[in-house]
Amino acid sequence: MARTLLAIYPQSARRYDEMLSAEGEVRPHWTKFFAHLDAVAPEEMRQRLEFVDRRIQENGVTYNVYADPSGSDRPWALDPLPLIIAPEEWAKVSTAVAQRAKLLNAMLADLYGDQTLLSEGLLPPSLVFGQHGYLWPCRGIKPIGGTWLHNYAVDLARSPDGQWWVIADRTQAPSGAGYALENRLVVSQVFPEMFRDLHVQHLADFFHDQQDGLAALAPVEGDEQPHIVLLTPGPYNETYFEHAYLSRYLGFPLVEGQDLTVRGDTLYLKTLRGLERVHVVLRRQDDGYCDPLELRGDSALGIPGLLNVIRAGRVAIANALGSGLLASGALMGFLPAICRKLLGEELAMPSVGTWWCGEKPALDFVRENFNDLVIKPAYPTQRKDPVFGYELKGEARAEMLHRIEARPHAYVAQEMVNLSQGPTWSRSHERRLIARPVGLRAYAVATAGWLFGDAGWSGACCDRQQYTHYFDAAGRFVKGCLGIDRWAGERIHHAQAVDWGSRSGAGRCQPDFACG
Repeated sequence: MARTLLAIYPQSARRYDEMLSAEGEVRPHWTKFFAHLDAVAPEEMRQRLEFVDRRIQENGVTYNVYADPSGSDRPWALDPLPLIIAPEEWAKVSTAVAQRAKLLNAMLADLYGDQTLLSEGLLPPSLVFGQHGYLWPCRGIKPIGGTWLHNYAVDLARSPDGQWWVIADRTQAPSGAGYALENRLVVSQVFPEMFRDLHVQHLADFFHDQQDGLAALAPVEGDEQPHIVLLTPGPYNETYFEHAYLSRYLGFPLVEGQDLTVRGDTLYLKTLRGLERVHVVLRRQDDGYCDPLELRGDSALGIPGLLNVIRAGRVAIANALGSGLLASGALMGFLPAICRKLLGEELAMPSVGTWWCGEKPALDFVRENFNDLVIKPAYPTQRKDPVFGYELKGEARAEMLHRIEARPHAYVAQEMVNLSQGPTWSRSHERRLIARPVGLRAYAVATAGWLFGDAGWSGACCDRQQYTHYFDAAGRFVKGCLGIDRWAGERIHHAQAVDWGSRSGAGRCQPDFACG
């Protein structure tokens, strides 16, 4: 039977396989799940696949795609098989991600404060000040609690030798945690026995700690209760479903800029009962659009005067305005030395090889090794897709090199690393697993210290078989990829079985995360 599942499953020495060892044996942390999958009857598996599709449709899970001819609301694509990671390995990843979040928070404090990283030559000033991500009006601001980065996400990929590498840092307004939650609620019902027997971590602690961490920041006075809102750009944003989803789950009102107003040095929410003070804003819109008086004057999404309220210490913004600065891939090559300077320790998880073309030695390297590199915009405000060097020939290659040489500071090159591959269920074959390249987005949230959250999910790409990215330069999910739930075992929990045939609502996880 196992041979049937793996009949068309390829193995390659050029990729690390998440499920199979180099000898073709199922890895220990996959053994129990693989045996269960092998025992599932074809008809039952069809019912489970139909259940996944039905739940995604019933729950209205969408991902908006700008300029997509097939429509803006694209249903979320979810594979029923999880990506299983051994608990001891996940513990190492968690330590590395928490360290990176702490480092980036310290960098923001320095770059908007004393700027010792610039004065001591650890960062080129042109890399910091040459992009729109550095918000000059935020210079000298000290956010409440000294925390700039309340929510942090990082895109990870595994190289052929099994080493995890950082592909991108998400410091602006990290998206995806809501999709991770929805993935978990669905997949835990597709395989409830496995979810229980593998002691999969729940996501509840991550979201509860996020609630507590934000509430602790609230600058309340007297007997005021913390009033937290979730700021969205509106329904045309690509992840608007997630904004509404998290607003409902976390219990934070979902607001747009026009719903808020500044009076004096205080931020208020407009309600039918009058104005209500807002203490904390969990923002899901880019920082440059948040205050049209001091940032982007063409923004119709922001709240005029918001920065004055921040300076007065009367509202906390998560993430702090200006944090999008560190989403630039051009910073990656400088992080090891900065980590030694600010934290006094070595960077635990390396970044993929990255060269900022704004430095002449790096530019020369890119010229000489163009075919082996991926060319990306240096700053997240540049909405351009990655360019694969080996795909460009003749005039197209010459034109790309000319663009880089004309504006070298605007480009960064990264080495191409073959993503690891993981199993997904083939919908075109009977009882077959197929391998797809996978990457992982993981999350950390600031509490008393940095807490690495259990929230995490993977993307499985259908194309770009050799590249390390399942998100574009702006952090948006690439069309043609699947969402995958990430499982890492730790504690024993219970999941409710589901009748796959008819009761579409049976076994739904309740808000206390009985299955999440």
